[in-house]
Amino acid sequence: MIITFATQKGGTGKTTLAIAFANYISSISDRKINVFDFDYQRSFFQKWKEDELLDLPKLYAVEIIGQEEEQPFSDFETILELKKSEEIYLFDLAGTLDVKYSDLLIYSDFIIIPFEYSDVSAKSTLVFVNFLGLLESQANRIFIRSKYEMNYKYLNQEGMDEELSKYGNLLESPVYKRNCLQIIHTRGLTYWQKYAVKNPFNELITYINETLAITL
Repeated sequence: MIITFATQKGGTGKTTLAIAFANYISSISDRKINVFDFDYQRSFFQKWKEDELLDLPKLYAVEIIGQEEEQPFSDFETILELKKSEEIYLFDLAGTLDVKYSDLLIYSDFIIIPFEYSDVSAKSTLVFVNFLGLLESQANRIFIRSKYEMNYKYLNQEGMDEELSKYGNLLESPVYKRNCLQIIHTRGLTYWQKYAVKNPFNELITYINETLAITL
């Protein structure tokens, strides 16, 4: 199974949510998780390496995909093997549009797209959705509200929600803006971190299970 975290703009908490999701899945599932950092900043991989100093067991391995590689995972047979596997292959892509990972965007089982309601994030999210359409992506698109401010009235929320719902599954539960998520590591989730992501991630996992008729 291929699960890809992707956006068209950095700063939406994509890598933080990718780490949190990998940690969360590790705590509830026996499936092996394989993480690939496709982001040019290599934030996921660097954090994973830093966490080797922690006296905690590794939950998964993280590999980086070098910038010099023209188009890794472009071989359809390889991608098909990943899709058929009972293991979870999680990709963290860069916050830019790049032909290098077009095949992943086309053939991923699920693309998880974090977004905010700022004008810049809203516009870039719609640009990214349009890009997926141009690629004729077969992936299930899952939109997740990131850094959501509780009790704040977003003027464009109703229109944005309606538009995104046309192109994929918009999770009802947001990831609220929490300080605890700013200090996340790759060896697990604290009580408060798990509380911060539990509802949207459980909703996400339910959608994956129902879509593929499996149990993560």
